[in-house]
Amino acid sequence: MKKRKDLTEWIIHFVHERKIENEPSFFLCDFESEDYHSFPDNFTYEGKPIYQTEQSQEEEYGLEEDASPFCVLKKILHDGTIKTGWSFRKGIPTIYGPKSASCFTEMPLYALIEYSKSRNVDKLVNTYGIAFIKEEIFDAGARPVIYGLSGKHKEAKTGDSFFGIGLRNLAEECGIGLKEMYRYVYTNISRQKRIDWTHEREWRWADLERKFWDPGLPFFSKTDLISFSKIIILVNTTDEVSQIIKLLQNLHHSGGTNYGTPYDLNLIENSYILSLEELKNLTTDQDNVKFEDLPLKKIPKIKKIIVKQETYDLVKKVILEAEKINYNATEKKYKELGDIGPCGFANIVTYDTNSEITQALIDLEIAHSFAKGEYIIYLKGYPIQSISVQEFGTKEAAIFLTEKLGQRFYPHSRLD
Repeated sequence: MKKRKDLTEWIIHFVHERKIENEPSFFLCDFESEDYHSFPDNFTYEGKPIYQTEQSQEEEYGLEEDASPFCVLKKILHDGTIKTGWSFRKGIPTIYGPKSASCFTEMPLYALIEYSKSRNVDKLVNTYGIAFIKEEIFDAGARPVIYGLSGKHKEAKTGDSFFGIGLRNLAEECGIGLKEMYRYVYTNISRQKRIDWTHEREWRWADLERKFWDPGLPFFSKTDLISFSKIIILVNTTDEVSQIIKLLQNLHHSGGTNYGTPYDLNLIENSYILSLEELKNLTTDQDNVKFEDLPLKKIPKIKKIIVKQETYDLVKKVILEAEKINYNATEKKYKELGDIGPCGFANIVTYDTNSEITQALIDLEIAHSFAKGEYIIYLKGYPIQSISVQEFGTKEAAIFLTEKLGQRFYPHSRLD
């Protein structure tokens, strides 16, 4: 049977720019309170709110209030989770029922590109996203949405058994249970007050049984409950491809987030980065191209870095010498100034993710990474607490490492 042009074997999560005014904390919480960010990520089926978002982690990452789609995409990859939400529009949630949801579309690549360009006028959609194999996202629990009802749309009010279980519910008489209500999309394709989103071919995912700690679909976050064989990360430019490769390599080296969540390293290794700028070099039929038509072997992904034995030997030798330089320079300055100023830690960092030197530092457990793009080297040094005195040693050691290992190293300090 010939494959249909309008169907695809892939599902994509589109990434849009951050709009703080569409986040519930912006208009529903008290900014005077210390807990103004707290807002239910989900509800139990009895209506009890469930709080899952760790706001300290959100603030530590530091995503800007008006972050671009590309920056939002990088945060999603870092977190390893496509966060569920209530899809607020003008202060009104568009997800019904007690469970928040992540949204996807099964439009083919060619249709998705054209649609995203037309929708990008109002900045609701952009050509950044993460594509999953449809069978795998189905096995993970995602389902097509339900467009409209057999009868009239009616929302739950006081006295209805569904009222108050979540932010916005359909009335019980509509016939959609609480577990399936997240899939409902209000639809009216009659002549009056037309509301029609059927062309989006939307799918949604929700954590219906509270299986996961974080509020969202884990893909890079390693779990025994869900797994994916490969994904395609969609960006606009060749330069963005390079940035994502560096990010993925750093995540792979880190092994998990700074908060202790391990990554699925196999999936990171099988993450392809597709640039729309380079799409013309992959196919001559851009008007009909689908994800399954793409030659994956020609699409970039992270590469295994092979380290030669002489590189390991060089790194070990140079690090020992750097530690002596660090120790001696710090001791000299300590005898001159004493243990002055605030306490802290002075170390060395490099930001080269794809070098043989960095891979050797990781393999030898000399450098450590925490999914922040940097590789920290904790050199043995003179035993003092003064951060300003320690920095004299790390500055000299960083210069030495840069000269001997052929990539940039920098002093790195933090207060105790």
